[in-house]
Amino acid sequence: MPSHDPRAIANEFIKLNGEKMSQIKLQKLVYLAHGWNLAINGEPLVCGDIEAWDGGPVMRPIWDHLRDYGHNASGDRMAPPNGKPYSADLSAEERAVIQHTWRKYDKYTGVWLSRMTHQPGTPWANTYFGEGRNQPLFNEDIRQHFIRLAHAGRQAAR
Repeated sequence: MPSHDPRAIANEFIKLNGEKMSQIKLQKLVYLAHGWNLAINGEPLVCGDIEAWDGGPVMRPIWDHLRDYGHNASGDRMAPPNGKPYSADLSAEERAVIQHTWRKYDKYTGVWLSRMTHQPGTPWANTYFGEGRNQPLFNEDIRQHFIRLAHAGRQAAR
């Protein structure tokens, strides 16, 4: 199954939010959905690199779009100039991961989500301090991290 344009996945969260969302929160929600999809479905949700920026994991297409057309996403979805909004033909499994991510993380601010991605041992921390600033995170590192989160969640629920 092909992975999707990160702006299309961002649009899924914009639809769920129904009002303005900061760039940092939108970036982290897409990253989290990508990580959970890797762990649950074994496939990337978004195409392209996720980079280790100072503020956490960032997808440049989302950054560039919001930089060029506004730092806050409103109820209007991201779209190319004079074009249709970016969209993805999501499988039921991918849609379930997006819904799971939204239910789990929507109550948190973008700053809190960014701090969460900065914890020691996260893919961001491993890349940022190992490979260097703005370097791409590896999908296998992201997948393994989210599998560990799932196992930890199961242990905590017992």
